[in-house]
Amino acid sequence: MEHRPGHLIRRAHQIHDALWVSQVAQASQDATPTQFAVLSVVAHLGSCDQATIARSASLDTSTAGSVIYRLTERGWLRSEPSSADRRRNVLQLTPEGEEVYLRLAAAATAMTDQLQAPLEPAERAELIRLLRRLVAGHERA
Repeated sequence: MEHRPGHLIRRAHQIHDALWVSQVAQASQDATPTQFAVLSVVAHLGSCDQATIARSASLDTSTAGSVIYRLTERGWLRSEPSSADRRRNVLQLTPEGEEVYLRLAAAATAMTDQLQAPLEPAERAELIRLLRRLVAGHERA
């Protein structure tokens, strides 16, 4: 099994999830990795619509919609009608959402460092390069 990429990717994901629960989720009221991805997109873009969030976070639109709904209910996102197109809503971080995002980002960085601790710096860069290539190859297909 150790020679099969799918098995190793699954094991790495399990390790990631365990580290997330033990280190990151506690930093901000049990936020999930998907919620963090959405908050990250909004934090980096400043304001955006649901379709942009879904595309940027690699989520389908229904998943993005349910995550956005939960984040809005928690008071971390604010939704307002777009001034350019009243049929669209534009999402922004609330002040509380920005605080949560900053705490999550710091905890996620520390968790990522721990996840990659067994690797040398060059190996870390190579891992990211190979994972990006793998993902990009399947996104084009």
